[in-house]
Amino acid sequence: MFRLLASLLLLLACALAHAQAPAYPDKSRVIKIIVPFGAGSGTDLLARALARAMSDKAGIRAVVENKPGAEGVIGMQAAKTAPADGYTMVLANISTQVLNVHMHPNQAYDPVADFVPITGIATFTNVLNASSTLPFKTLSDVIDAAKKSPEKFRFASATTFTRLEMLMFEHIAKVKVLQVPYKAMSEATTALVSGEVDLLFNDAVTAIPFYQAGKVFPLAVTGTKRMTGLPNVPTFRELGLPEYELTGWIAMYFPAKTPPAMTLAMRKVLQDAAKSPPAVEAMARASYEPLDLPGELVTALQKADSDRLGKWMRALGPLPK
Repeated sequence: MFRLLASLLLLLACALAHAQAPAYPDKSRVIKIIVPFGAGSGTDLLARALARAMSDKAGIRAVVENKPGAEGVIGMQAAKTAPADGYTMVLANISTQVLNVHMHPNQAYDPVADFVPITGIATFTNVLNASSTLPFKTLSDVIDAAKKSPEKFRFASATTFTRLEMLMFEHIAKVKVLQVPYKAMSEATTALVSGEVDLLFNDAVTAIPFYQAGKVFPLAVTGTKRMTGLPNVPTFRELGLPEYELTGWIAMYFPAKTPPAMTLAMRKVLQDAAKSPPAVEAMARASYEPLDLPGELVTALQKADSDRLGKWMRALGPLPK
């Protein structure tokens, strides 16, 4: 009888606690979206569009906090150590969740153990851009010049994805260029515009204003098809490098140990936000494609890319730091 009474009291206490617990997400609290890259990048603009859509569609206040540096490691470490209470998320991508493991083996976070995927957001491809200070305007001219003068031409990088893009280009085109790392893509783009570096892989939304100003010109797109926002720029495959193809992805994550019920609730919020006009417009501007994947499929995608690209990078031998 005593055990039965104790059990009933425990069930009652749990029921009362559940009834008194505020609904999640609590609209009186602010949700922080960490972006491990600088302001003005395609990922940053997408995060801000999602924050606006969360407010417009669900009445949820969300703010974006940029934490660039160390190819995304600084931002991911900040997200890792945030409270697992459903009020801090990180908009991560293939660089932070796949490539950093292989290029930063001693990094301060584990992309699998330290995070819970909420939902996929988008896929993306980049453009190989050249500074207008170069005397040639086509990919074949760049390849020919780079073969004649190994390591003469400099390329900027700010993420492991942009580094991998150039490593693939070097390997497939059989050229050698000199890497110049930057803290953020905005800094790398500024270096390209000024002629401090010659080449840069970056997203279309960052580069388009400089195309219009005649400071930068596009050479080739990394994906299997042309970008909707740059229909006149051919793919590497179209330009005679059929092996070249690299597509990235973006997904939202919680710190590990965030309760599953919160993950499911936030997934619905983000899926609705991603379909809203601000987010759809942001994706269109950057030539992103929607990626509506539940967390378990994001995990599968992450593992598949890690296996595939890790094998490819190991075949290259020691990677530049």
